[in-house]
Amino acid sequence: MKTYLLQNQDSVELLESQYFEPAYWVGKPGYQAIAGGRGGSVRIQLGDDQVILRHYYRGGLVRKLFTDQYLWLGKHRSRPWREWQILLKAQAAGLPVPEPVAACVTRTGFYYHAAIMTRYLVDTQTLAERLANSLLEPGDWYQLGLVIKRLHVAGIRHADLNASNILVDSANRFYIIDFDRARLVKRLDDWQWRPLYRLQRSLNKYDRNQGIHYYSDDWQALMDGYQAKTA
Repeated sequence: MKTYLLQNQDSVELLESQYFEPAYWVGKPGYQAIAGGRGGSVRIQLGDDQVILRHYYRGGLVRKLFTDQYLWLGKHRSRPWREWQILLKAQAAGLPVPEPVAACVTRTGFYYHAAIMTRYLVDTQTLAERLANSLLEPGDWYQLGLVIKRLHVAGIRHADLNASNILVDSANRFYIIDFDRARLVKRLDDWQWRPLYRLQRSLNKYDRNQGIHYYSDDWQALMDGYQAKTA
């Protein structure tokens, strides 16, 4: 077994591999499990910072065989290493994404399991949570469309753009999270509609199952923002 660590240079605390296991933090101050997704995400207190620790889990039918194991093809092709690079590119483009703090890959034979830490975005809730309690104004949806367009213009294709991977704060500013399996693309083409349709299906599903404050005019406002000319 061999462990590889990746850490933000601004971090003063040297991390150990055990810090990347969610079970290690249970019962410690600041610990909070995060609902949604595939599980494995917790909020922790790391020194003076609040951090989201996310363990990588598989989805779909293959999860029954390989819950959190991935084929080893080198650390630079591992999921956290690739997500780290996406986040750095997004930050360089001025996009509202979480700051990567640290990542860990543990290799055992032909497979590895991994986790990543990102800085916690305070005063935020998921778009789904927000819409469960209150509505957003057309101008807010327009701004969300602009944020998504900026992401795509920067050449970043999010693999799972849904109402749980978009955060909104009390000032109605939007953030995009969870860039696992995201890809860098050279130019806009027809690919950008797939993430948008995925988000639309997610909103429709939440509305159907939970009755959130979401209406057809909201989606049109988002699309107006997305299709607006950007500098």
